[in-house]
Amino acid sequence: MRKIYAIFLLFVLSGTAVFAQNAVTASGGNANGGSGSVSYTVGQTFYSANEGTSGQVSEGVQQAYEIYDVTEVQNPISANISLSAFPNPTSDFLTLRIDGESISGLDCAMYDISGKEIMQMRIASSETSIDMQSLPSSTYFVRVTKGKNEVKTFKVVKN
Repeated sequence: MRKIYAIFLLFVLSGTAVFAQNAVTASGGNANGGSGSVSYTVGQTFYSANEGTSGQVSEGVQQAYEIYDVTEVQNPISANISLSAFPNPTSDFLTLRIDGESISGLDCAMYDISGKEIMQMRIASSETSIDMQSLPSSTYFVRVTKGKNEVKTFKVVKN
């Protein structure tokens, strides 16, 4: 009788599969580079962000914003300028951070995909919140300038 129970238990356990992650996604793939590789999918909700000295990675796959550096200025100021969706996930605010440079004389403007200016503001602190709450899903450009000189431009895709 014990032999029958052992065989039955073996069949039951051998038919069970364990999945670490399982999701129905819209798209995905693998990206490889000299520093490593990453697998990604589209169609899930964001759940964690990790930041280190060499960069930031957001675990999860569907975030409210996609942010890209657009310009490379020939004579950039010595500041480290970054734009992020923080806290993430968010669908309302972006955070513009400026480290290592005096913020005096820096301005920020946002443009829609057709080039129409949507908002403009003087940067008053090293961390500036940009309200995206009332804007529809689209592609936008956030441009940081000092006087008439462009310092950095970000492309923002609001999903």
